[in-house]
Amino acid sequence: MKKNHKFICFLFVMIMAMAPVMASCGAQPQAPENSGGQDTGEVTLRLATTTSVNDSGLLDYLAPYLKAEENITLDILAQGSGQAIKTAQDGNCDVLIAHSPAAEQQFVDDGYGIDRQQFMYNYFAIAGPTADPAGVSAASGASAAFAGIYETFKSDPACVFYSRDDSSGTDTKEKALWKSAGVNVDDLPAAFYNRTGKGMLDTLVMADGTDGYTLTDKATFLANADKLQHLSLLFEKNDELINLYSVTLINPQKYPDLQHEAARRFHDWLLSPSTQKLIAEYGVAEYGEPLFFVN
Repeated sequence: MKKNHKFICFLFVMIMAMAPVMASCGAQPQAPENSGGQDTGEVTLRLATTTSVNDSGLLDYLAPYLKAEENITLDILAQGSGQAIKTAQDGNCDVLIAHSPAAEQQFVDDGYGIDRQQFMYNYFAIAGPTADPAGVSAASGASAAFAGIYETFKSDPACVFYSRDDSSGTDTKEKALWKSAGVNVDDLPAAFYNRTGKGMLDTLVMADGTDGYTLTDKATFLANADKLQHLSLLFEKNDELINLYSVTLINPQKYPDLQHEAARRFHDWLLSPSTQKLIAEYGVAEYGEPLFFVN
């Protein structure tokens, strides 16, 4: 009896000791605790961006790196900068990329955006027919080239210009160049000044179809050169044509329900040395030069 009693006591102690282990075997595994206070799950981030960043292929190129390093996928709303800023102002995106500095600064000054950071640049260029009847390639400056295009139209009605006219960063730059040339666009005849109301690629295709001139960002032109049969880049890399791109966060006090933490990670990722290196390399292998330059 004593031996049986000792055995029963021993068995009871062992069962009690094993109980927590047995219970844990049926429990669901717990996700590792997030030490950085960040959501490490996959996030789809709504990005309002100028069409040139998207049409150039840059975002598609960066996408796998962003997914691997930050577990972020972009839902891209590609618009002219003016419309992209309006989308952000209405709280309909999580983060903004644009290339219209004055409008972006106004967006921040009005309290809609925070931490606007310029992270890359390239150049606008004047594209036109390879024959270049307006002599744009020999112009002393971009404004002078615009003036020359209009002067040529007066004697050669086939010399026409295409404007996006969509309040984009490209459109804002174009209007500024006409102003510098001493030309009021509202006075330009419709037979010369074609207002497309479309993005950069569509406008290039329309100009290509009639041997017209237009202002383009160089990246979109090069990335879509196979779609253009008659246009060439005639004037570029002039001080008047620098094209600055910035990323801006949406003010969480205005729109607290947006994905601000993921937007901050994307913002900082764009500015990181590794991503800046990726941007600087984009286009070099195919075009012999980068499509964008970094700080």
